[in-house]
Amino acid sequence: MLRKRLKFVLPPLIVIGALLLAKVLISSRPELASQPRVDEQPLVQVHTIERQGAAMTLGSHGTVRAKTTLQLTSDVAGRITWVNPALEVGAIIAADTPIARVDRSQYKLAEAQALLALRDAELALADTRSRFETRNPRHPQIRRARAQIAAAKAQIRKANVDLSRTEISLPMEALVSIKQVALGQYVAPGSVLASFQAVDQVEIPLPISHAELEMLEAVDGASVTLHAIDQQTGRWQARLGRLNQQLDDATRVAYAVAVLDAPYATKPALRIGQFVRADIHGVEFDDAFRIPASAVFENRFVYRLDPQQQLQSVAVTLLQKNAQYAVVRGDINVGDQLVLSRLDIMTDGMKVRVESL
Repeated sequence: MLRKRLKFVLPPLIVIGALLLAKVLISSRPELASQPRVDEQPLVQVHTIERQGAAMTLGSHGTVRAKTTLQLTSDVAGRITWVNPALEVGAIIAADTPIARVDRSQYKLAEAQALLALRDAELALADTRSRFETRNPRHPQIRRARAQIAAAKAQIRKANVDLSRTEISLPMEALVSIKQVALGQYVAPGSVLASFQAVDQVEIPLPISHAELEMLEAVDGASVTLHAIDQQTGRWQARLGRLNQQLDDATRVAYAVAVLDAPYATKPALRIGQFVRADIHGVEFDDAFRIPASAVFENRFVYRLDPQQQLQSVAVTLLQKNAQYAVVRGDINVGDQLVLSRLDIMTDGMKVRVESL
C-alpha cells in the first residue's frame, strides 16, 4: 500500500522541488549590465589632395627608321670596273666615299674628240675671217665658224662631266641597306647600284590615340625619352619633331614622330630598325589633379568626404590612368579627402570612419 502511494506522490514532489530550486537559483543570479547599441561605421583610407595641376607622361613604342633614304644610280652607261670593298649590306659608309667606277675609255675618247673638234673650229674661224672679215665682219661664214667653236666647247664640257660621273660617290654618311652592283656588270643611265639610309638623323613614329594627339597639339617643345627594350642601359633623349595629322587606315591611331640627331654617335648607339619604348614629357594641365589610381571608381567618379564624414560622389573626367596614379579633371579642390577603400556598399550620404595612418 505504501509503495503504491509513493508511486503517485513522489513524482509531483520532485517536480515541485526542482521548480523551487530553479527559482532560488534565478533569483540569486547577478543582474547583467546593459549597453546601448552602437552602429559600427565602415573604416576607410583616404587621400588628401595637396596641390592642383598635373604633368602627364604619354607612353608609346616604335621602331627607329632613317629620316632620309636614297638610291645611288649611275648617270652614265658602261661596265663596272671597280666596286668599293666596303660596300656591304649593314655597313656605314662616310660621305663622299667612292662606291663604284664605270669604264672610262669611251668618255676619254669623247673628250679627245671634243678637243679635236674645237681645234678644227678654231682653224675654220681663222680661215673664214681672213677671207671675209675685211669685206663683212658679220659674214654668215664667220658666224657659222664661231657657232662651231661654241658647240665644240659645249661638247668638251659634257665630256668632262661624263668623265667625272664614271666615279660614283656617296653624297652623305649612310648605312647600306641594299647592294645591287657587282664587278663587270653593265649599267645604263638610271641603273640603281645600291640603296642607303642616312645616319645623320633618325625618326621614331610613336602610335598615340586621338585624345593624346589633341593633348600634344597644345604642347610646345615636348621632349621624348627613349628606352631600349632588350637592354637596361639603352636610354636616349630625343625631341618631338612633328605630329602626323592623318590617322592610320587600319588601326585608326595617329603618330607622334620623335627625332634624334647622330644616333650612331651616342653611347650606346641607337640603331636603325631597333624597337624602343618612349616616354613623351611636357603635357601639363593647370586644372587637373594627380591622385592615386584607387581613388577613381569605374573610371568616371570619385568619393569625397564631406565635413560630416559622409560619402559624396563627384563625377570626374579621366585624362590618364596607370597602376599607380590617375590624372583627372572635375569638381574637386585642394584639401578634399578622397576615399581609397572599396566597400561592399557605397552610397551618397553614407557615414564612414577614417583610418589613422
